[in-house]
Amino acid sequence: MNLSKIYNALQNVHAQPAVSIFVPSHRTSPDNQQDGIALKNALSELEDRLNENYDKREAQAILDQIDLSLKSHDHNYNLDTIAIFATAEEAHVFRFPFQTVARIVVNDQFALREIQREINNGVDYYALVISRDNARLIEAYNDTAVHEFDHNDEIQNLAFPIKNDVSGAGDRSDDRAEENAFKEFLNRVDKSVQEIYHQSPLPVFIVGDTRTVSIYEQVCDNTQIIAGKVTNSSDLDAEARILIEEIQQDVHDYRNEQQKIALEKVGQAKGQDLLLNDIQTIYAGAVEGRISDLFIRKGYVQPAQVNTETLNVLITDDEAKMTTDDIVADIIDLTIQNGGQTHFISPELFPEEENLLAVARY
Repeated sequence: MNLSKIYNALQNVHAQPAVSIFVPSHRTSPDNQQDGIALKNALSELEDRLNENYDKREAQAILDQIDLSLKSHDHNYNLDTIAIFATAEEAHVFRFPFQTVARIVVNDQFALREIQREINNGVDYYALVISRDNARLIEAYNDTAVHEFDHNDEIQNLAFPIKNDVSGAGDRSDDRAEENAFKEFLNRVDKSVQEIYHQSPLPVFIVGDTRTVSIYEQVCDNTQIIAGKVTNSSDLDAEARILIEEIQQDVHDYRNEQQKIALEKVGQAKGQDLLLNDIQTIYAGAVEGRISDLFIRKGYVQPAQVNTETLNVLITDDEAKMTTDDIVADIIDLTIQNGGQTHFISPELFPEEENLLAVARY
């Protein structure tokens, strides 16, 4: 699941209306038996809202698109969230490996805050697991194995798992011949990896013994896709979930490195007098479309009272006064709508005494 690819495909859709539905779901039985009921209730609520505010034919066209997209949906394969994005022309259903709050949004654009948060909050990646005898490719999100490629995945020329039928017993009596044969096997593996990467680019973690990882690097057509090398796995034939659990330190290191690279923009902006650190100024800049990059300390939520005419922001926890339970989320939405980028940064990497920073375009 390439969240960036999904986000890019959905962000430019404009429709009257565009419907976004988020239903929390469960990975395992019997809990996932509740998911069908929750989804049915959400669709019933959507139908009422559409019939109240839109032409009945238009409302029915959207509901029909959703029904069509859910025909083959099997709740036994649910992850943490069922997300539906629909217009009168099309509907898309996703199983997201992260939790969201149940909500239905009817607007002229899809509600993508959850996806945008997770793009920066987590790591979507491939784990290429190579042994002497075969190669496997697992797609994962953070510490969750989302999908292991097999012969049913159409985008592969040589389908995973790939058996090593090049290095035979005869080759192994000759070290040089065996190594050349093994290189040929890894070259075939790489061709399939590059094919899949071209269709859906995600960082790749190579999992195998030291020799195998080293030889794969030699034959790899594009080493820029390699995000990490893991040579301490205890069992390369283990279940996908176990292999993904074992590489989490490497995933964590990669995530931190990406955040550090993003934070370099803060230093550059400070030198150019384009760095904003006051929530009032940042909110105004987001409304005016002046924010190119927004940096959020992970976990930062801020209730506030906002005057949308004067753009005045008053920080308050008083429910009687607040107009938004999280102005940070509002700023994120505005930044995204105006083509800006958002970056969620781990607390230990974020500048001290700051929770929110922004780089202005001018």
